[in-house]
Amino acid sequence: MRKPVAAIAVVCGLTLAGCQTVALPSLNLNSVAALNTVYGIQNAFGVAVNSANAYRALPLCRTGTGPGVANICAKRSVIERLQAAMRKARLAVNNLVALQKAYPSVDITNALAAARSALNVVQHILASGA
Repeated sequence: MRKPVAAIAVVCGLTLAGCQTVALPSLNLNSVAALNTVYGIQNAFGVAVNSANAYRALPLCRTGTGPGVANICAKRSVIERLQAAMRKARLAVNNLVALQKAYPSVDITNALAAARSALNVVQHILASGA
């Protein structure tokens, strides 16, 4: 008597379980990876801002001289290029963050590439001024 009751209970349970469509929580790895990359870009931009501010805080090089071990100074031309590059990098990073927040499921590859490219330009300008 117990076996048929148990079999009926199992069949009824499976039938009822098939009727329920409970959505299990899922994790979108693409958006998580993109979000971590966005945080990395934001941190890299913070480092670039600090580096640019430190370079601008150096005294200007005298006419006809350049930075070196004995002459620690900043070139005016590098500062001007750095300011323009920092404006572009700030815009690219802000656009990337805004896109990620507004549309979390959209592919942000192009915005990410633009932000990386802008930060690379800032890095190269800082390296050329040393």
